[in-house]
Amino acid sequence: MAYLESLTNKLKIKRLRTINILYWFLLTYIVAALIFWYIALNKQNDELTFYRLEMIDEKDPAAVQNMSKIAEAKNRKTFQYIGEGTTFFLLIVTGAVFVFRAINRQLRQSQQQRDFMMAITHELKTPIAITKLNLETLQKRTLNVEQQQKLIGMTIQEANRLNALCNNILLTSQIEAGDYKIVKEVIDFSELAGECAQNFIARFTGRKIKTDISEMAFIEGDRLLLQLALNNLLDNAIKYSNKEEIILLKVITKNKLVTAQIIDEGPGISKIEKEKIFEKYYRGDNNQTKGTGLGLYLTKTIIREHNGSIHVINNTPHGSIFEINFAAL
Repeated sequence: MAYLESLTNKLKIKRLRTINILYWFLLTYIVAALIFWYIALNKQNDELTFYRLEMIDEKDPAAVQNMSKIAEAKNRKTFQYIGEGTTFFLLIVTGAVFVFRAINRQLRQSQQQRDFMMAITHELKTPIAITKLNLETLQKRTLNVEQQQKLIGMTIQEANRLNALCNNILLTSQIEAGDYKIVKEVIDFSELAGECAQNFIARFTGRKIKTDISEMAFIEGDRLLLQLALNNLLDNAIKYSNKEEIILLKVITKNKLVTAQIIDEGPGISKIEKEKIFEKYYRGDNNQTKGTGLGLYLTKTIIREHNGSIHVINNTPHGSIFEINFAAL
């Protein structure tokens, strides 16, 4: 299925590139034709003026007046050609810019979709392969209780990873299509953040995940979506920081705002990357970044739907801080 999607995207990109070439050829032809007709009409205007001047009898008392009228008529025609030519040229340029942007947008989207299909294939195959291997090991070998629990825990972790991935994909589609109905209720965001943190602490026993959560931080929102947003940010912090580095989840209430910060000690994010990481399908300039490029995009979408804000700042001495803000109740 993934191969067919990839092949379809390649054919689509090839067609769009062919259209792009034809577009530039036709645009060049139209502009050249416009210039040609302007030159031809102007030349014709000059010839008609010359013939009319030739027909004037210099001895005629009204000769000077007639020559003046002919010159004025010539100038009017020249201005008419310039005005009409400029109007057509501006219309052509406006249409050209619109079409060019549309084609480029289609090419970019096709490339992003192809990269997304490759990424999603990798992200799905990895946990499936690990789960299969763990289950085969349990089936074929006699293991002690400790070894069994370790394999089962790893399998559950991979199943949770698959579940989170599917949730991101499904919710992104539903929210963009307008099919997901957000149900807002009064939520203790402190409690929700604590539950998310405890879940990650249980799943990633080898990681240093800490919390600093103030109590009674109430907001209005959709519990499922907010939980998914926090999970995406915590998962992101785990992906891009080493095992020995601390990940901190903070929640505070100040100035009628509930603020959550997910702080990691990873390599950090460059200024250019900060402007792009929330774009759909974006996975870094070389597309070698882990994940599908949907997590941060979906997180920002969820927070925007809750009239909140999200931004990323540098941690000191290294790492990143993802900060989200909501109106407190």
